[in-house]
This record gives sequence, C-alpha cells and structure tokens, in this order.
Amino acid sequence: MEGQARELRRIRITLIFLVIVTLIKGGNSDVSTDYPEFDFEGEPQPNIIQLGDGRFGVLNFDYLEIYEYDSDHNKVKKVKEISLDELNE
Repeated sequence: MEGQARELRRIRITLIFLVIVTLIKGGNSDVSTDYPEFDFEGEPQPNIIQLGDGRFGVLNFDYLEIYEYDSDHNKVKKVKEISLDELNE
C-alpha cells in the first residue's frame, strides 16, 4: 500500500508541474500575417489576355491559346487554340 501511495504522489506532483509549465509557456502567442498590396504576384505578363468568366488567352507566336480556370477543382484547362489570322478575318 505504501508503494502505491508514493507512486500516486509522484504522479500528482508531475501533473501539477506540467500544468504550471503549460500555463506559463503555452497559450499566448501572437500571429502576424503580411498580405501583398496587390491581388497578383509579380508583374503582369504582356502575352496574357484576360477574357472574363475565368478565361484567359496566351499569345504564342501566331496563335492564341484560350484557357479556362475551374475553381471547383483548382485546375486550368485548355479550351481551344485559334490562329491570329482567323481572328483578323
């Protein structure tokens, strides 16, 4: 019986020590976040054209590639590719 009482006393002292350390060290921490001043990262690219409704075009030599952003799946897929000569007609 005496050994069990001593073991329980040690456990109680350890728990009290852990509670005191947790109260002193943990719980209060400041979190700071820095947001960029602009909605985009980096400089805008001169060969990218905003088309609206989640679509944008990329100029590649004589072609305009049209892409669409799917916000549900967070993916970009290519819709079609058009020759710039076709757009001028």
